[in-house]
Amino acid sequence: MNNIHLHIIGSETFVFLLDELNLGYHISSNKISKYNKQDFLVRIVVVEKLQAIETKKFFLENIPTIFLLNNKDYLTKNKLSLKEFHVILYTPIEILSFREILNILISKYNFFKKSKIIINGYEIDSNQRVIMKKGIKVKLTEKELNLILILERNNGLKKSSLLKSIWNHNSDLESHAFETHLHRLRKKMNKFFKDTKFILEKNSLYYLDK
Repeated sequence: MNNIHLHIIGSETFVFLLDELNLGYHISSNKISKYNKQDFLVRIVVVEKLQAIETKKFFLENIPTIFLLNNKDYLTKNKLSLKEFHVILYTPIEILSFREILNILISKYNFFKKSKIIINGYEIDSNQRVIMKKGIKVKLTEKELNLILILERNNGLKKSSLLKSIWNHNSDLESHAFETHLHRLRKKMNKFFKDTKFILEKNSLYYLDK
């Protein structure tokens, strides 16, 4: 995670907090600062500190962004929708969970930029959303792909972390959705590739079999 530049908008206090924790990122706030072209920019927008009209532009861009909200009705009230690399978190947040989610977002974005990856003999094309092996090509849903790529970069995650990074929530409804998507993906891998160990669970952590 070298050369990761965090641009924090809306709260100087949050800038100071992350800087004090010394997480290994380059941190700047509010105005866009100059940063090396090799640096990677992730925005963190503390929405409750900004006017709604100020934040709408951030929701329109497909740039890796974590939005910190204190109102769960904010999205519907302002008719906002999330892009591919947006993550919603509701304050207060646990800082260690925040760091894990931030790393997942960065990994997810880098994975999509690379487009293709080899996992245990499988070739995955993230643009086409397909997984291939020995001439067999199988279509993946968006959630199935997200689950695979997150575990590829951060193998051994709790269900709660996967829920937050894929569904942006942690309710019983999303938990059921997670179990359903995981079941369908395992069934698909068994049906087409005779693979019953593609995603494993051990001690409440989920792993790709590598």
